[in-house]
Amino acid sequence: MRNGRRAVLFDLDGTLVDSVPDLCAAVNEVLGKFRRPPLSETEIRSYVGDGAQMLLARAFSRSLDADPATAVVARAWVAFMAAYDAHLCVHSRLYPGVAETLSQLQEAGALLGIVTNKPTRFIDPLLKRLGVSDCFGAMVGGDTLAQRKPDPAPVLEAMAQLGMTGGERAVMVGDSLNDVRAGRAAGCVVIGVSYGYNQGADLVQAGAIAVIDQMAELIPRLDTLDGT
Repeated sequence: MRNGRRAVLFDLDGTLVDSVPDLCAAVNEVLGKFRRPPLSETEIRSYVGDGAQMLLARAFSRSLDADPATAVVARAWVAFMAAYDAHLCVHSRLYPGVAETLSQLQEAGALLGIVTNKPTRFIDPLLKRLGVSDCFGAMVGGDTLAQRKPDPAPVLEAMAQLGMTGGERAVMVGDSLNDVRAGRAAGCVVIGVSYGYNQGADLVQAGAIAVIDQMAELIPRLDTLDGT
């Protein structure tokens, strides 16, 4: 990377980490407590991306169009948080090339941050167990602020934590429309990833400048930005 002072902000679930197996275990534990049938990993995968409360709401309603402000979600919330805490990193894994790419970005002097809709309390423990927590100078979760992605406020907060004053040198990397919309609204260049939990959304049409198929492609793509 030719200019290491670029800030690179990452979504977490579906971008850096495949966390669905552990989310599935936690959700199904809670569903069992409420005498509801379990969900498959495929179903859970389609429900991830809009925060834990929305995930829980979708799991109870079996629908993407769910309301997290329901009595059953409120009753199940404490049980879910405890269950996920217990299952946080049993089967969750970094996607291929993530650890190597983060290391290379650090060596180049890039400023790295996390912007996720995951509850803040889980971010650092998960990254520590996966061995990459020290890579990040900013971590913004879904409850760090009153707003969450697709609002740009969490992206701007991460940039502020990294000491950035504007979006012209920041890149947002993520797998979902929320990432594209939040990054663009914050003035960032956005690069999508084709894997993850984006429910088939066209990220380029939404405003990403490119979509990469594996994390190892990120630095070459950043180099093309530095060359323009």
